[in-house]
Amino acid sequence: MGNRKHSKTETDKLDPAVKETVDEMIKSGFRYCDIVDYIKDNGMSISLSAVGKYAKNLMTTLDALRISQENFRAIMEEIERYPNLDMTEGILRIMSSQMLTAVNQIPEEQLQNLDFDTLMKNAVSLTRAAAYKKQIDIKSKDILELGADQFRSMIFDAMATEDPELYKQVRKFIKSKQEKKE
Repeated sequence: MGNRKHSKTETDKLDPAVKETVDEMIKSGFRYCDIVDYIKDNGMSISLSAVGKYAKNLMTTLDALRISQENFRAIMEEIERYPNLDMTEGILRIMSSQMLTAVNQIPEEQLQNLDFDTLMKNAVSLTRAAAYKKQIDIKSKDILELGADQFRSMIFDAMATEDPELYKQVRKFIKSKQEKKE
């Protein structure tokens, strides 16, 4: 994937300021012949097909960027709606929702030609990702609780040795709070 060589196109040879203006012209919907004329007016030459190809690639890139931004915004909204949700879980929820929406919108005639093996593999991958995330969450919680237990034990041991009266008061306080919980 990274080994593909990028050959210089006619648009790559444009002056950066001209290229920036060309980008804005494309985004604003200028006709390709007007863009070619603008480039000629700036002392360079380019074919109409080169402008068309460049415009197609630019718009594809901009559309992909827009979709990525919309997906990120949806993930952030999901996370804001559920404060205990982390980024990974938000992404998994969005992906699951998008996959189900896509399957529900497939016309009946296309459903018969659908590669269900690929669809199922993707669903299984999504499920595995969710399960892996859950497993990591559980391990992290266990490690955190173990660390807290060790810290508590260390503090209580030091307190029992250095200030036995304080140790008794703290134990009594904790015991009373535990009894109230039950």
